[in-house]
Amino acid sequence: MRVSKLFTKTSKSAPADEVAKNAQLLIRAGYVHKEMAGVYSYLPLGLRVLNNIAQIVREEMDAIGGQELLMPALQVKERYEATGRWDDAVVDNWFKTKLANGAELGLGFSHEENLVPIIKQLATSYKDLPIAPYQIQTKFRNELRSKSGLMRGREFIMKDMYSFAITQAQHDEFYALVQAAYKRVYERLGLGERTVMALASGGSFSKYSHEFQTFSEAGEDLLFKTTDGVWHNREIAPSQISKPNESEALAEYKDVEGEGVVGVQALLEHLQITIEKSTKTLIYTTDAGEAIMAAVRSDYDVNELKLCEAVGCKTVSLASAETVREKTGAEIGYAGIVNVPEGVRIFLDDSLKGLCNFETGANKTHYHAVNVNFGRDIKAPERFYDFKTAREGDLDPASGEPMEVRKAIEVGNIFSLGTKFSQPFDLRVPDEHGEVITLIMGCYGIGVSRAMGTIAELMSDDKGLVWHDNIAPYRVYLARLGSDEVVVRAADELYASLQEAGVSVLYDDRDARPGDKFADADLLGLPHRVVVSAKTVEQGVFEYKKRTEQESAMVETEKLKDLLTAQK
Repeated sequence: MRVSKLFTKTSKSAPADEVAKNAQLLIRAGYVHKEMAGVYSYLPLGLRVLNNIAQIVREEMDAIGGQELLMPALQVKERYEATGRWDDAVVDNWFKTKLANGAELGLGFSHEENLVPIIKQLATSYKDLPIAPYQIQTKFRNELRSKSGLMRGREFIMKDMYSFAITQAQHDEFYALVQAAYKRVYERLGLGERTVMALASGGSFSKYSHEFQTFSEAGEDLLFKTTDGVWHNREIAPSQISKPNESEALAEYKDVEGEGVVGVQALLEHLQITIEKSTKTLIYTTDAGEAIMAAVRSDYDVNELKLCEAVGCKTVSLASAETVREKTGAEIGYAGIVNVPEGVRIFLDDSLKGLCNFETGANKTHYHAVNVNFGRDIKAPERFYDFKTAREGDLDPASGEPMEVRKAIEVGNIFSLGTKFSQPFDLRVPDEHGEVITLIMGCYGIGVSRAMGTIAELMSDDKGLVWHDNIAPYRVYLARLGSDEVVVRAADELYASLQEAGVSVLYDDRDARPGDKFADADLLGLPHRVVVSAKTVEQGVFEYKKRTEQESAMVETEKLKDLLTAQK
């Protein structure tokens, strides 16, 4: 491709409202065009990068038996009603639309409900399994915040694969194949050394799912590494407070009025106590309709996923003001773990273990209890739980050692779905004994455009992008300096020769200053730069430099071809 024919241009600045480094660089280099927050057009160079990433993903999915297809973005309401996912209260990031006849449709955010009816029609025997269709397609999600460039889009490119197995063992075997394939994908993208597989919530499908997380200060996730070497997403990370609560002589229990005192900090000042002596109690309603109390030290937050595991329920939601009054006898803000009515189950986080002379709501409107102690004012609990949200400095409960904490970008995830989607559609197949079995499913996603944004975020310097050979839009930036006939002829011949050798080349044939061309070469980030000038022609060599190196070298034609045709 000749730069003189490329309709895109580089720029010294990005839109003022674009704060993400990855998007700023990609916009300046002419790879993408910002349409709105979370929505980008992929220009010719950007599309080549996107396609290169997709091809790596495609090759690795095909290698483990994946079969590519393409499903529609428009989704049928009735199918999602069958699985309970049409309701916005269940899936809160839908884009929905209507046909001219008024029928409602969804815009694709996930495709289990599209694929299961297809498999039901086509899979008729255990001999057809396992099956693993996948697609690389535009997805739509109505993100409330979209400020991370390509790493959090409202419209984005994703590879989503779905597996179907007749036994748990068959599912587990394929799941392991996907784990290995994902590791190969990130190695080939140049992210392998920075990417780990972390445990995350399995939702209602399984205890855990697995996320592939790339370490980056621009990441929105926080990972905790336990001493057994396992990384955990913050949402499920175990945690223990960094030092035990200190004991002291018991002080006199009393109720203190605090009408109009709003917020933790205001309460601490009103009571003249530290946050480590304060607790917060939240009233939740479980999916079974039971109201429970959950108490944690006030410098921590309640982690609802971990709380569900402690309680033994699928979901919890904050109770209504009416329920709070009914269960505590007080308005919201004054719930606590003293004077609790009979029949209300109380769950205590282990951040409260050993705490003495602490504060809690008095279960009386406008009042808080201070100098509360277990065994005197509250029955000593039989068990403490871990349902606080982990934070930096916390210890691994299993070893008592500090956990390593890293920020990261989620670049892929894999889930075991069980029969969550196959059961509503009665997706069953006879096994080898003739018994009809409901199929077990898995879901495996890779954000293709998110990977592009992640790479741009991490593989860059103060001059611009630094693409890996495997995904660069072109492998070589060929800069012609000067318009003398002999220089033009030498550059044109090299351009043709490299293309014949299978090397992709972006040929800067513009009549521009050398400094401008070199600045563009650095900004565009192609892995290799070759310069043809009157000086190089005279010496019978070419000036060659890798994007990652500071110094260039003069090399002869055959050496240059060896460098540029070497295995990527």
